[in-house]
Amino acid sequence: MNRFDFKPQFAKVSGRVGDMARDFAAPLQAAHLSPLSGMILAFLGATAIGSAAFAAYALLGPASVDDSAAVPDWTPPTLAVVDLDPPKPPSADVETLSRPIFTKGRRPSQKAAKTAISDAGPLTTAPTGLAVAAIVKNRKASQAFVVSLETPEGAWKKIGDTIDAWTISAIEVAEITLKNGGQTTKVKLYPDPQAQPAPDAFPPQQPPPIPVPPPVVLKPD
Repeated sequence: MNRFDFKPQFAKVSGRVGDMARDFAAPLQAAHLSPLSGMILAFLGATAIGSAAFAAYALLGPASVDDSAAVPDWTPPTLAVVDLDPPKPPSADVETLSRPIFTKGRRPSQKAAKTAISDAGPLTTAPTGLAVAAIVKNRKASQAFVVSLETPEGAWKKIGDTIDAWTISAIEVAEITLKNGGQTTKVKLYPDPQAQPAPDAFPPQQPPPIPVPPPVVLKPD
């Protein structure tokens, strides 16, 4: 059985490795560098070459890739333009524009005025011979000095008292409110100013003087 002899092949490989080592060591000897320094320089050179190749690949990309395929085929959607009618102002705005706020002739609407009158109830004339001579208002109590047919000399009345079948429901600063069932009337402390009579007309008849009310003492609650 023939056996393969490795000695000649090993001698050839050893000779080539020795030649490569002498070729690599020749520049180092010329530059006066040690073998370790040469290995470090070789490693740094290989690292620089690899970094440059990676940067070129990242910037330029593979040569076989089509540039048109890299760009996505997408466009933003378009908004359809539709002609819209101008919005109509609400009814409240129309009423405000037709009745400006800052005008001297502004008056409440007819609907609001009718509602206020209907809520207040029907007003009737005050009973005959009824007059208010004085009103005293306190934080917790209010009284009015009232002259009537029952008490011609006058008497102090408060809310809830009865005068000639009328009940006092409210006492304000310048008037009192009386109720009799579904009827409501108001008697003012100061009469409304009347129109000036004509020069040739007879002067109006003066009403009888109203008695002076006595002082009133409000008891603290």
